[in-house]
Amino acid sequence: MKHHARSGFTIAELIVVIGILGILFALVLPQIDRIQPKADEIVCMSHLRGLWLAFAPYATASEGWPSLPAGVRPGTREEERFWVDFSSNNLNLSSNQWHCPTIDRVMRQHPPQAGTAPLIHYLPTLFDSRPGTPNKWLGMPWFSEIADVHGHGNLTITAQGNIIPSNPQP
Repeated sequence: MKHHARSGFTIAELIVVIGILGILFALVLPQIDRIQPKADEIVCMSHLRGLWLAFAPYATASEGWPSLPAGVRPGTREEERFWVDFSSNNLNLSSNQWHCPTIDRVMRQHPPQAGTAPLIHYLPTLFDSRPGTPNKWLGMPWFSEIADVHGHGNLTITAQGNIIPSNPQP
């Protein structure tokens, strides 16, 4: 008697595999709601670190930290545009680098009035333009998030590159 090699799966095997996958999916699905905010926070921290790395040469450069042009007031849309334009023209950063996905998600859930959505989600500290000023105060934030969206305060990055929340959890 010859035995033929069996090819493929039986219906019973397929049902067992599908059942196992269904159980695994049911176990993982509830965790996604908890995983996504943490993943978004990590992206926000990565963007802060990218800004810090890109602006670090300006902390010691002879021309000093970038200053707002005359007539541009802090806290205005023009200031936000200045930082996006400066970083894209001089540091090869995209405007996406200035966005935190957590803040984007919150704004999708609670849309601001038309024309009031911020262009940037990280506010630079306005240091004077003398070389080395940003490095004189090691605990001074270079960039801070505009909102407490991670549940432990606005994230900030200091002169040393440390990312810290403004309200750390015990």
